[in-house]
Amino acid sequence: MARKGYNRSIKHRVAIVGEGLTEWYYFDNMRQHEHFYFKVEPALPKHSDYKTIISTARKKRDEGHDQVFCVLDLDRILANETEKKGYFSEKSKKIVNKGIEFIESMPCIELWFLLHFINEYSSRIYQNYDQISIPLRNYIPTYNKTEEFLRGNKIYEYLENNGNTENANNYAVRMLSERQLNGNPLFNFTRINELIHKLKNN
Repeated sequence: MARKGYNRSIKHRVAIVGEGLTEWYYFDNMRQHEHFYFKVEPALPKHSDYKTIISTARKKRDEGHDQVFCVLDLDRILANETEKKGYFSEKSKKIVNKGIEFIESMPCIELWFLLHFINEYSSRIYQNYDQISIPLRNYIPTYNKTEEFLRGNKIYEYLENNGNTENANNYAVRMLSERQLNGNPLFNFTRINELIHKLKNN
């Protein structure tokens, strides 16, 4: 039996603008596996800065996409005061960013991957990819950000088949709630679950 797609209509145009290879391969695998109808941008991924990502998102919005998502890791942005000020300044421009949703993770998208495997909620803070990659490799031993690995391993499908997506979503919701209460900018959180929910319900 063919897998049922979630898209209501192919006329509903969605663009996901990601930072680099990890985001591109993860969301492209999701698109294929779930039969979602969206584009992952840029078509030739590279490690882009926030300016390029936001600029690309605005371009896609202006081209007529109904939903545009900016997917960003905050570890590098928060580690540099100039980057931090610049990013939040651009993000705060509500008029020019109309129709664009910011999907952030602190420290990075790998937090969302890790949440699929942990058995108990933890508020431990990982400050960057190097730190979070250590526990992640307990569950995906060969995990790395190289194109060779990402191209050869369907990360979205692997998480769906070997992890617990319901737990991951619950942990992500709790993390975001606690972060908003304690105000610590380094407190870990991810909104990837929100993006997936919107794709499945739009």
